[in-house]
Amino acid sequence: MNKLLVALIAGGFATVAAAQTAAPAAAPTAPVTKKEMNAEKAKEVGAVTKADVNPTGSTATAAQDKANTAKSKTVAKPTTAQKKADAVAATAKGGESSTGGPETAAQAKANTAVSKQVPKEKVNLGTPAAEKEMAKKATP
Repeated sequence: MNKLLVALIAGGFATVAAAQTAAPAAAPTAPVTKKEMNAEKAKEVGAVTKADVNPTGSTATAAQDKANTAKSKTVAKPTTAQKKADAVAATAKGGESSTGGPETAAQAKANTAVSKQVPKEKVNLGTPAAEKEMAKKATP
């Protein structure tokens, strides 16, 4: 019986030792040289550049910007008198879109008068009668 146990233990150790050995290495391949790698990259970049011939890139945008700049330089710049007239038109004194002023103050006064005429309701929400009345007013 002792010999059987010794044989089993020895077999277990042999199995564990065999399981821990390294796996067989793959077949070695020839290393790729730097020159070959650069040739592959150049081929790939060339294919991508040739495929994208659409004039939507930076060259088309630059040409359009140049044309727009030339066109904008033909428009005359405003004179000092025109600038002053524009500034006066934009102020509250003469502008159409001005806020404030006597018209707005008169409208605010009228709105305040109308809101003061509306009676205020005092409701004691703590009572059941008031809650029933509120529920009745809320339902259509």
